[in-house]
Amino acid sequence: METMLTGFRHTTQAIQDLRVQQAELEERQKQQAKAAYHGMTGSGKSRYVAQLVEIEKGREERGAQARVAETLDLSPGRITQLLSSDKNRKNGK
Repeated sequence: METMLTGFRHTTQAIQDLRVQQAELEERQKQQAKAAYHGMTGSGKSRYVAQLVEIEKGREERGAQARVAETLDLSPGRITQLLSSDKNRKNGK
C-alpha cells in the first residue's frame, strides 16, 4: 500500500512539473510573439497577425482571432482592423 501511495505522489509531482514547464514555455512564446509584433512596421504587423490567425484557425476555427488578441495583448477590434487592412492591401485598395 505504501509503495502505491509513493508511486502516486511521484506521478502527481511529475504532472505538476510538466504543467509548470508548459506554462513557462507558453509565456516565453507569448513574449516572443509580442516582441516580433512591436518590431514591425504597419504592413508587416498586418501580415504577421494574419499569419497568426491562420495558424490558430488550424488548431481550432472558433476563437482564433480572440486567442491571437490575447497572445499579443491587443483588443479583438485591433485584430479585426489589422486583418481588414491586410485584405485591402492584397486587393490593392
